[in-house]
Amino acid sequence: MVLKIPSKKLLRFSNQGGFTLVELLATSTIALILLALAIVYFNPAERIKRARDGKRLSDISKIDRAISEFMLDKKYYPDTQGVLRLSTALPEGSTSLNKSNKGWIFDNLSSYIPMLPTDPLNDETYHYSYIRGSDGYELDAKLELMTDEMLNDGGNDNLMYEVGSNLNLISP
Repeated sequence: MVLKIPSKKLLRFSNQGGFTLVELLATSTIALILLALAIVYFNPAERIKRARDGKRLSDISKIDRAISEFMLDKKYYPDTQGVLRLSTALPEGSTSLNKSNKGWIFDNLSSYIPMLPTDPLNDETYHYSYIRGSDGYELDAKLELMTDEMLNDGGNDNLMYEVGSNLNLISP
């Protein structure tokens, strides 16, 4: 009787195998745990809200500066006295909310700002408000996360971020 011994080549390949089911499950579990931790740590929804708040603060600053420069040149604040303007509502005679010439603030601010910003969401809850009084003006925005900004702005409404020369014109 003759015994045949398999060649070394065949033996080498027979020792190699794929991943076991346990190894695949362990790797997948670790990857999912890392993904969950990354989502919790980076919190994309909160980052988006924070970015919108940053844009709101920047927009309000730009509008505030344009209104102040308008006042220095014209010796009065823009728009009709006592009329509350919202960035969601188009005044009669306007064609676009974002126009700096008779946009949602109904006056010609084009020498001071190229476009009139609107809130990133610009809906019933999140929008900009402006009113001109006999002794100043108030410009407001509601923030999503930066509540300290709203509490420490010196205005009369802790739920709004307020700037202007008279922060009591828009009632809470």
